[in-house]
Amino acid sequence: MYNSPYPKISPCVKGLIIANVAVFIAQVLPGVGDLVTAYGGMQPVYAFLHFELWRLVSYMFLHDPNSMFHIIFNMLVLWWFGPELEDIWGGRKFLIFYFVCGIGAGLFSAFNLFINPYALVIGASGAVLGLLTAYALYYPDRQVLLFFVLPMKMRTLIIGYAAISVFMSFSGGAGGGGGGKVSHITHLGGIVVAFIYMKIFPSIELWFRKRVYVWRSKMRR
Repeated sequence: MYNSPYPKISPCVKGLIIANVAVFIAQVLPGVGDLVTAYGGMQPVYAFLHFELWRLVSYMFLHDPNSMFHIIFNMLVLWWFGPELEDIWGGRKFLIFYFVCGIGAGLFSAFNLFINPYALVIGASGAVLGLLTAYALYYPDRQVLLFFVLPMKMRTLIIGYAAISVFMSFSGGAGGGGGGKVSHITHLGGIVVAFIYMKIFPSIELWFRKRVYVWRSKMRR
């Protein structure tokens, strides 16, 4: 925990925020912005049918150029919860987790081929919600202020958000960064991928390390 009432900004979190803000500035530039959004955003028909796989990464750094709230919310959550996780894991593991969640959330957009294959999905929300999920697994009883007013445990917050994402994915309610069920499927993907990673990957990593240890022991003999 940090002594300051505000979290310190760690190196990887700082780099991610700078990258997101820089891309957002490019998005709002006249003439250039539309091209950046069009060629970097996640559109299922291009990403999965035309194999433009770079979109699985680039979409994470794009935000709605018509709404400052979209990027501000994502960057605030990244700043509030990211540094503590980076402090626990170290920069390398933190970045791996961030991109696994973001790319995994992007892969969930494949379901949108059956809903709206040309729908544009942009934003760091999938990766950021992955960080929130990891934080909730580490500190399930830690309280946060929802909308800066309502105290809520991290466990309740992430379960509630997952439930809303499931409901909105099937009902097609409005959502930012892609609209309706399209963006909520991606949000849900970030939560699901983070949960699976946190629960399964440590066991796989431990098994792999044991196999490597056994193999090295045999080689020495």
